[in-house]
Amino acid sequence: MNIQEHHIDPHTEKQVSYFQIARHILQFVHPPEVDLDRCLPSFSSFVVEPILEPAMLSVELTTRAAPADDPDTKLLSDISVIWEERFRFEETSDHYVTTILAGVDERPWKMISTKDFKHSVIYAQADELYTTFKAAWLLMIAFGQAGLQHQTILLHASVVERNGVGYAFLGKSGTGKSTHSRLWVKHIEGTQLMNDDNPVVRVYDNAEVFIYGTPWSGKTPCYKPIEAKLGAVVRLEQAPYNKLQWQKAKEALIALLPSGSAIRWNPELFDSMLKTLEVIIQGVPIGYLRCLPDRDAAALCFAKILEYKAASASS
Repeated sequence: MNIQEHHIDPHTEKQVSYFQIARHILQFVHPPEVDLDRCLPSFSSFVVEPILEPAMLSVELTTRAAPADDPDTKLLSDISVIWEERFRFEETSDHYVTTILAGVDERPWKMISTKDFKHSVIYAQADELYTTFKAAWLLMIAFGQAGLQHQTILLHASVVERNGVGYAFLGKSGTGKSTHSRLWVKHIEGTQLMNDDNPVVRVYDNAEVFIYGTPWSGKTPCYKPIEAKLGAVVRLEQAPYNKLQWQKAKEALIALLPSGSAIRWNPELFDSMLKTLEVIIQGVPIGYLRCLPDRDAAALCFAKILEYKAASASS
């Protein structure tokens, strides 16, 4: 569906578009002249028609000037893995402020969000809408935080899908998450890449855990609006051998926690993430794989997961 097909609100002269991610609705408000197919190309498969279900979050994009900085603003962080020193995350009494500072031939972008991230406004630079991924990145920040109170976690991981089951691989940057996914796709029949950087894990009220493709997939274009039951989560570490160990309780939480999306300065959101991770740990096998970037590592990982499932089914 072409993103531009969505309606214009007659009361505000703003266009309203809707995206469905992990079965949540993201309402996106923007000037009618903005070409979202060019501004947010990775979102085209996630477009849905307006529905009665309330949106989990609403984000407005505007090209008007951002309001003046609050003199009482508190700096929480000034470095990002993506933007390095060109990033500021700040707090006021009522809002969080996310700023991507200007680079060469650029001007700052700013997003002002309520403390629960249910409502955000992105103050964008009109001449950069189609040449950067800043709008998509800020939407990811808002979605990742807003979802935490809905048992939904944006996970830094590479994930593959096979026969309706998803397998997520975690690890520090450069560990080999993408390489391990590619080894699964190449050597384990029926496997496809689902997302290569930021899938979403959602826990439902019956404690079932599903993983979803998203519009955010890092350097690998893989924007699939598909879902799969989460079959296992495996943290990778480079080693001169291949060995997988299953993690329980505290060790499992330690394996998952660094890849979660919660900002540590908001106790409510962080606590929501911890509670969701605890449910995931209870129902999904969590592994630690020390491995080489080779076929045997993928084969071992897959075999151990099958063994775990067989043992669980027979117990």
